[in-house]
Amino acid sequence: MTGLRDRGRGELGFTLIELLIVVAVIGLLAAIAIPVFARARSAAGDTVAKADLKSAMTAIEQYVNTFGAFPTSEADLADVDFNLSGGVSFSTFDVKTKNGVLSAHMHIEHVGSANGWHAQYPTEGMAITFRKGQLGE
Repeated sequence: MTGLRDRGRGELGFTLIELLIVVAVIGLLAAIAIPVFARARSAAGDTVAKADLKSAMTAIEQYVNTFGAFPTSEADLADVDFNLSGGVSFSTFDVKTKNGVLSAHMHIEHVGSANGWHAQYPTEGMAITFRKGQLGE
């Protein structure tokens, strides 16, 4: 038994109702899977952005130790072999004096995520803290 209906003239096939049920089940499965995939992609983008932000902090420290000054832009970090991962970009890279201490403030984002990540070097207490925000903040 193949599950196909005999249409009377020796032809076998599925009924319209059976085909509609199959299409509905496929649509339901897609409706469940697509949002899960989107959340996983966003989380992956956040992970890549945070990893690049940590690497940028290390690159700034290496730049200061090598050249004796802070980098003036993110392009200067290439001098210490730092490059961002694909899809990641700085939205802000400022070097300024805060409370009498020269510091670098960075915002970084990934195209696969709606979040932006922020960090500052040097940090208070030398603990790196990340602040999540929406793009453009």
